[in-house]
Amino acid sequence: MVPLSVNFEDKSYLDKVELSTSEFFEKLAKSEKLPTTSQVSPGAFAEVFNEILLDGDQILGIFLASEFSGTCDSARIAKDMTESGNIRIVDSKSVCMGTFALILKAIELVSQNKTIDEVVNELEKSKEKIVAVAALDTLKYLEKGGRLSKGQAVIGSILNIKPVIGIKEGKLSVIEKIRGRNKTVKWFDEWIEKNGFDLSDKTVLLFHGQNYDQLKVLRERIEEKYKIKNIIEQEIGSVIGTHAGPGVLGIGFLNE
Repeated sequence: MVPLSVNFEDKSYLDKVELSTSEFFEKLAKSEKLPTTSQVSPGAFAEVFNEILLDGDQILGIFLASEFSGTCDSARIAKDMTESGNIRIVDSKSVCMGTFALILKAIELVSQNKTIDEVVNELEKSKEKIVAVAALDTLKYLEKGGRLSKGQAVIGSILNIKPVIGIKEGKLSVIEKIRGRNKTVKWFDEWIEKNGFDLSDKTVLLFHGQNYDQLKVLRERIEEKYKIKNIIEQEIGSVIGTHAGPGVLGIGFLNE
């Protein structure tokens, strides 16, 4: 993992290396100004790539959507800098959940002794089958980051609206507006059922931001009902947390 940076007014930190998620949310709550995030530089990638290549390995890099960050483009520049034919770069067209789903798929394909190009071809097909949705608990950070007007945020807060966003092929869209936090878990349950997703053969990813209580309720609700093959839980890092804020709850998987 090559971490992005989160920049507060006083200092910059490497995500999940110099700043844990809990420390980040503590600082976020106290900060009047929204922190910014910085992509990884081509030089930082080139350094990591060269170390791996020296060991005689090939490199498969899977990165968050180029529509949301310049990180993937930085990796491509670093690949050109190394002038190696042993590097492949994949743009996940998603964020944390979708990227993680592709990484798990890549691990599975590598264990089947697929060549690096076969793995990339399979991942390019799988990208279109990523399902990733997240319910936000607050509109405050979207407004602070300029992705929502102050008026929209105020109205949303008064009406206690919790938007559910979908991430598909590098685009964010609001797919539902829930009134009240307590309805979030129920919405996820009904959404799985309505779409007819078969989760019995899938690894399902559950992500949260300081919202483990709700994640636990969601897990218990869907685990038995949908006979899920495997569930992986993870807390978001500071880069995603800067834009989503605390209280976010998300679910993701490959619908293959």
